[in-house]
Amino acid sequence: MQKDYQGLAPNASGKARAAWQKEHADGGFTCTHCGAFVSIDERMGTLNRNHCTTCLWSKHVDEEKGDRAAICGGSMMPIGLTFKHEGMGKTGEIMLIHQCEKCNKISINRIARDDPEATIMQIYENSLQTQQEIRDQLAGADIYLAGAADAGEVRTQLFGK
Repeated sequence: MQKDYQGLAPNASGKARAAWQKEHADGGFTCTHCGAFVSIDERMGTLNRNHCTTCLWSKHVDEEKGDRAAICGGSMMPIGLTFKHEGMGKTGEIMLIHQCEKCNKISINRIARDDPEATIMQIYENSLQTQQEIRDQLAGADIYLAGAADAGEVRTQLFGK
């Protein structure tokens, strides 16, 4: 059965589409950071997987969401959490903030259903000590870094009430 390319940008190259097809046909990919096999299946609760379910690291593959046009290919470290913009003063779902170790690009990625809550919480707790330079870079990109005041919301979204 041919899968559709949901999540890939309409201008994604033929090479990007072939890589997407291969990952899905193989049932996943191997994390370039920790070496774990990362499954792509219905358990993840989203159409696309862009980070490891063990360490939550990602790989710099997109310049714009879904285009798979990045030539960098660096490892992207999870540096904190933010919230999806919902508007009207609502707090959206938790999202991971990644930073490329090679070129410093920042990206925001959805958390998948099968991502480990304890690891997400550790990323949040570590991010409370984020250096001012990175905080300024995030602010310049209009990315809110979840802080100490968000602890209750983070815990509620991860572990329930």
